[in-house]
Amino acid sequence: MIPPIPLWSVMNHLPAGVIESVGEQGDKTVSSLIALTGSLADVNRQVRERRNLDGDALVLQGSILLPLEPLPSGVSWDVEALLALAAAAGVVTLAVKMPTDDGALPPNVKRLAGRLGMVVLSVCNTWQFGMAAQELLSGAAHLQGMLISRVASECRTPYGSLSHLLQRIGVAIGYEVTLVDPSGKLISADSQGSPPDPATTGSPGSPAEILTPVHRDQENSPRLRVVTGLSLDQERSAIRSALEVAAIAVSELLSRQRLERERDARHRIALLGQLIDDVGDVTPSFRARALELGWTLDGYHIAFRVITRESVDLVARKPDLDRVLMREKIQATTVEQSDGWSGWISFPSKPGPADVSRVSSALRRAQRDLAATIATQFGVGRLQAQPEGIVSSLEEANDAARIAGARENSGYFVHVDRLDMAQLLLIWTRTDTFRPAARELLAPLLKSGPELLKTLTTFLDCESSLTETAAILNVHRNTVSDRIRRIQSLIAINLEDPEARLALQLACRSVLTDTPE
Repeated sequence: MIPPIPLWSVMNHLPAGVIESVGEQGDKTVSSLIALTGSLADVNRQVRERRNLDGDALVLQGSILLPLEPLPSGVSWDVEALLALAAAAGVVTLAVKMPTDDGALPPNVKRLAGRLGMVVLSVCNTWQFGMAAQELLSGAAHLQGMLISRVASECRTPYGSLSHLLQRIGVAIGYEVTLVDPSGKLISADSQGSPPDPATTGSPGSPAEILTPVHRDQENSPRLRVVTGLSLDQERSAIRSALEVAAIAVSELLSRQRLERERDARHRIALLGQLIDDVGDVTPSFRARALELGWTLDGYHIAFRVITRESVDLVARKPDLDRVLMREKIQATTVEQSDGWSGWISFPSKPGPADVSRVSSALRRAQRDLAATIATQFGVGRLQAQPEGIVSSLEEANDAARIAGARENSGYFVHVDRLDMAQLLLIWTRTDTFRPAARELLAPLLKSGPELLKTLTTFLDCESSLTETAAILNVHRNTVSDRIRRIQSLIAINLEDPEARLALQLACRSVLTDTPE
C-alpha cells in the first residue's frame, strides 16, 4: 500500500499545473488519485454509487478526485452536487478544469468548499495534473526511475546549445534547470531565476535548492541548479539522481565548447600577431583569413587594450567583454592576449572629434560594467587609418593601459588623445616654481582631508562629469555634487571656466605627485 503524502506536495508540484486553490490544506494527506471520465452527470453518478463506468468499485476515502472533462461554465447546481457527494465520500480534494482560460473558480464553488472543508484545485490540464500527481503517489523509486529515463532520453536527442539542453532537461524534470558557478552566480540560462531564500532552503516542506557538479573531478566545477519550491524528500532525491545523469551530457557539451573556444582563440591570436609583425602590410591570403573572422581592416580605427588586474580565465570570460561592449553599442573586434584582451573599433569614414569622444566615453562605461566581475585597466589609442593604423593604435593603447595601472583617480582608464598634452604639462608642474603655487591654491582642500582633493582630481579627469566621478569613487552622484559645491566655496574658483579647470587639474596633479605615500 502506498503511504499517504501531504496534500501541499501535490499542490506545489510545478508539473501539476495548479492555477488556483480554495479551502484549507492544513495537514491533509492523500493516498490515491481517482480520475473519472464522462459528463458531469456521469461523474456525479459514479461518486454517488462509488463505482466507475465499468462497474468497478471506487475507494474515494482520502483521495484526489479528478473529473477529466472540463466543468460547465457559469453557476451549475451539478457542480455543487459534485462537491457535496465528494465530501460525503471522504474525498480530500477535488481537481477540476474550468472552461475559462484564467481557470478562476466560481464564487459558489468557493463558498461551498469552505463550508464542506474540502480543497478544490483549478488545473491547467487534467491529464497533465493526473500524471504529475500519480508520479508523487507512486513512490520514490518509481519517480526516480521515470525522471532518469526522461532526462536520459532528452540527452540522447541532438541539441543545439547549452541553453537548449538545459531547457529540455528542465522540461523532463518539471523544474527550471540553470547552470551556476561555485559562488551561485548564473552562468547560462534563458530565464534569470532568482536565488532561493537561504533562511528557508532545506527545511521540511520548504523551497529547496538542489546542486549537482558538472565535472566531478573539479573542485570549482559549475553546477546544475534546481529550486523546487515546496516538495517531498522523495521528489528531491529523484531530481538529484536525474541531475547526475544530466551532468554527464552538460559536461561533455562544456568540454567540447571549451576546445572550440580555445581553438578559435589561438587562431585569432596568431592572426593578430602576424598583423603586428608585418606592421599592417597585409597579403591577399591574410585579408581572406581576416574576413572569415569578421575583421575590418580598411577605414579608420580606434584600438583599445584591456589588462586584467586579477587572475582570469581569458578564453572563458571573453564573451563577458563582448557583451559589455555590445551593451554600449560598440561593434568591436576583440582578441585574447596573455594578460587581457586587445581590440579595435572600425569606421568606414573618418569620425569627428565628438564621435571619438563618444567612443571613449562608451569604452569607459563598458569598463565600469565589466568591473562588477573583472577588475581591469583600460588603454585607448588614437584614431588611425588602414591596417597599419590598427597596429599603431594598438601600440598606443597598450602603452596607455600600462599607464592606467597607476591612475586610480581616472578609474584605471587612459585615452592617448588626452594623454600626450597632459604628460607635457605635467613635466612643467613638477618645477620648483609651480609646486609651491599649487599647494597654496589647494591649501583649503588639503586642510579638509584627502577626500576633497581626490574628488576634485577625479572630477577634472572625467571632464567634469558627476556621473563618471561618482562611479569611479563609488559614491552617490549627489555626494559628488555636494563635494564640488564645497570645493568651490573653499577655493573660490569658477569651475565653469576652462582655463580655471586646466589650472586646477595641473595643480592637483602636482600636489598628488609631490605628496609622499
